Amino acid sequence: MRGRFYLLCFVFLIGCNGIGVRPVDRTALAFTSVDSLPRPGQVSARTLQLLRRYDLDGFYPGDLPQLRERLLAEAKKEPLPGLLFALAEAEFLQAERVQSAEGYARAAGYAYHYLFRSVRDPGEDYDPQFRAGCELYNASVAGWLASREQAGVIPLRDPGIPLAATGFDYRLDEIGPARLCAAYRVTGLPNLHRTYGLGVPLIGSRDPAIPPPEHGFHPADASFPATAFLHFDGGLDAVADPKTRRLELINPLTTQRLAVRGRLVPLETDLTTPLAFFLGQTDLERIGLIGFVRPDWIGEQGGLHALQPYHKGKIPVVFVHGLLSSPATWAPMYNDLLSDPVIRDRYQFWVYFYPTGKPYLLTAASLRAELSALRDRLDPHHRDPAMNEMVFVGHSMGGLISRLLTIDSGDDFWRIVSPEPLDRLQLKPRSRTELRNTFYFEQQPYITRAIFLGTPHRGSRLSPSFAGRLAARLAGMPKRVMSTVQDIVEDNPNIAEAFRNNGLPNSVDLLAPDAPALQLIAHRPRPASVRYHSVIGVSPRSELLIERLLGGGYRQPSDGVVPYTSAHLQDATSELIVPADHFRVHQHPLSILEVRRILLEHLRETAERIRPIRPAGGTKEP
Repeated sequence: MRGRFYLLCFVFLIGCNGIGVRPVDRTALAFTSVDSLPRPGQVSARTLQLLRRYDLDGFYPGDLPQLRERLLAEAKKEPLPGLLFALAEAEFLQAERVQSAEGYARAAGYAYHYLFRSVRDPGEDYDPQFRAGCELYNASVAGWLASREQAGVIPLRDPGIPLAATGFDYRLDEIGPARLCAAYRVTGLPNLHRTYGLGVPLIGSRDPAIPPPEHGFHPADASFPATAFLHFDGGLDAVADPKTRRLELINPLTTQRLAVRGRLVPLETDLTTPLAFFLGQTDLERIGLIGFVRPDWIGEQGGLHALQPYHKGKIPVVFVHGLLSSPATWAPMYNDLLSDPVIRDRYQFWVYFYPTGKPYLLTAASLRAELSALRDRLDPHHRDPAMNEMVFVGHSMGGLISRLLTIDSGDDFWRIVSPEPLDRLQLKPRSRTELRNTFYFEQQPYITRAIFLGTPHRGSRLSPSFAGRLAARLAGMPKRVMSTVQDIVEDNPNIAEAFRNNGLPNSVDLLAPDAPALQLIAHRPRPASVRYHSVIGVSPRSELLIERLLGGGYRQPSDGVVPYTSAHLQDATSELIVPADHFRVHQHPLSILEVRRILLEHLRETAERIRPIRPAGGTKEP
C-alpha cells in the first residue's frame, strides 16, 4: 500500500499537467487572431511561445538587448518567419523604451526581412501575424521619422541615406520637410480617405528655400500627400548599417502600388489629412468674408489656383464658389472626388477665388482673362487636347459666372448700363479695354461642360429682402473698378446721370429676379458644344429657418434662398434634386456622387479626343 501511495505521489508531481480544454466566452470567438498581434509594451503571445521554445523567455522582458542578440544569432542560422518577427518585435520594444532612432530603423529592417524574405508560403498573406508584421514595419518607420523631428517638421534628407521621389511633379530638390499624418486629427471634413498597406503617410511640402514657380498658379506653400517607404539592401547583417538603407517618397495620387524585391505591395496612403492641414493654414473663409466688403483685401490670394501642379493630359475642373464664400467651401467635394483613382488620374482641379461683392459680370471678365493667360503659359502651343475639354462647377453665384463663360453677349449687356454705344464714349485706353472685356464677350470654346449647384438662373428673393439690401449696402467695389466708373462719369457728362443710375450694380443687386443682366443670361440658349447639368437643393419648409430669416417666403420648393423654378434649366442634360439647403447643396453626398457621375460621363464622351497619359494606379520598381 505504501509503495502504491508513493507511486501516485510521484506521478502527480511529474505528470499531472492538467491537460484538457475549458469553455471560453463565445463572444471572443471572432477574435481568435489576437494571439498573433503585438500588445502595447509587450510582445505577442505567439512570440512569447517562440521564446519558450528557444529557451529565451528568461531574457524577456528584463534584458531586451540580450534577447535581440540571441534572436539575431538564431535567425542568421535559420531565418524562420517566427524568428524574424520576434526579432523585429524585440527591437521595436527596445526602441520604444529608450526612444532610439537607430532602434526604430533596425526594427523596420527586421520587419522588412520578415515581409520580403525570398521563400514564403503562398497562404501566408492570410496569417494574422503577417498583417501584424506590416503594422510593425509601418510603426517602426513612423517611429524612425518622428525621432528625427526638428521644430515640428521631419527633415527627409540624411547625409547617409539616399532620398528618391516617385510620381511627383516636383523636382527632388523642391521637396522640403514633412509631417506625420498620424500626428493630426482631421476636423471639418466628413470623410477621411485612406488606403492600407505598407509605408507611412506624410504631409509633404515644398522646400521654402527653393524659389516658387514664376506664374504662381500652384501655391508654393501648398501641402501634398506623400508616403515614405524605407528600403533595406543586403541581408540581416546589413540591417544595422545605415549605408544599406534608402528612403523613397511616393506620390499616392499617381502611385498606389510599389514593387519591392519582386513583389507588388499596396501602399498606405492618406489623401485627406494633407488637404485639411493646408486649408487650415490658409484662413480662406475669413478672407472671403472680408473680401465681400473690402474686395482689395483678397489681393494676390485671389485668382486661379490649383492644389496640384499642372499636368499635361489631365482635364481641368474649375470650381467657382458663391456669394460670401471662398474656395474652402469645395473641400468636401474635392476630398471625395480625389479618392476615386480614375478621377484623380484623369482630372486636375483648379479653384477661382474672387471678391464676391464685385459684380459677377466683372468677375466673369476677370476669369476669362486669367484663363486665357494661363492657357498660354501652361500650353503655349495649344498641344494639350485636355485643355479644350474643361469642366466648370459653380455653386450659387459661381454658377452664373461659369455660365457667362459659355455664352455670347452681343451688345445687350452694354445696353444695360448705357444707351450710348461704347465706341462713342470718351475713355482712357485702359478704361475702354476693361469695359469692352466686361460687357462684350464670346463663348469660351474650351469649356465643354458646366455643372450648376443651387444656381439662381432666374434670381433669388434674397436680393430684394431686408437682409439682401443690407448685404448690398455692405458690398464693396475694387478700387480699380471705382476708378473706371469715375473716368466714365468725368469724361462723358452726357451719360453721367444714366450711368450713375444703371451702371455697375454690385453682386447682390444682380441677383434680384428682375435684374436685367440676370434676365439676359437666363434667356441665352445653351450652345450646342456645351453640356449643362443642374443639381438643385429642395428642403422641407419646416427645416428652412434661413428662408424666414432672409426674407424667403416662397410658396414653392426651394433650398431656402433659390427656388426650384430659378435653379431649373430646360435645356440641361441632366437634373438632380437633393434634400439640402442652399449653403450645403454642393457639399451633400448625393451632389458629390452626381458630380463624380458627370465627370466619368465626360471621360467617356471625350475618350476619342483625349488619350490618357497613364492608367489609374501606377506601380514603381525601385
